Amino acid sequence: MSSSRQKAKPVFDPHALDQDLEELWPLPQSRTPPPVAGTDAVTEPAAPPPADSAPPIEHAPARSATAPTASPTPSTSGGQVDRRRRLASVSASSSPARKRFRPPEVLLSAEVYDELYRVQIAEKKVRRGLARTMGAIVLDAIEAHATRLATTWADQRFAVGEGQLFERPSSNAVPRRRRHATAPRTVVLSGVSAANGKRLDDLVQAWNAGTRSALVEQALRYEFAVLPEH
Repeated sequence: MSSSRQKAKPVFDPHALDQDLEELWPLPQSRTPPPVAGTDAVTEPAAPPPADSAPPIEHAPARSATAPTASPTPSTSGGQVDRRRRLASVSASSSPARKRFRPPEVLLSAEVYDELYRVQIAEKKVRRGLARTMGAIVLDAIEAHATRLATTWADQRFAVGEGQLFERPSSNAVPRRRRHATAPRTVVLSGVSAANGKRLDDLVQAWNAGTRSALVEQALRYEFAVLPEH
């Protein structure tokens, strides 16, 4: 029976075991398709950036074309500013600044100044805004006594008075050069224009008054009936 009995088929197939081992064994290093596919994936997304950067290159000529059109605007405005400066310099040179006129000044004795001040204050109380300035009061006094003032210093004579040793002016004219017993007062002839100031100085020479202060004080002494100092 043992001879006629066929051999049983083995449970394990040695060839099948080899196939199973090959499937379970890790693949050799030569088979590396995933890294190659990975490199393709890296290079493929890098291609779109040049396509995206193309639009700025197309817009660049448009911006450069508009730049020359905007440049003339500041140049024209700068030219206008330079032209205005030249015109201003020409006008400034053609019309020099005028010097501010300062009214003339005189020195008056204390008694004459007190009378002049009293008259002005009285007019301010009565006439208020219409009161005359000190310069106007002086000019009115000179005009009122012009005839007398014209001969005051021309007809002046010197004589020795009774009980005196030296000759002195016989008239009551204010001396051309005088010394004051008290400190004189400086008076600004406000309200006197440049033309009237020049006219006043001309009268000083025409009437031989000597100084402007002497002429003004003599006119005010005639106006206020104040005797001259001795």
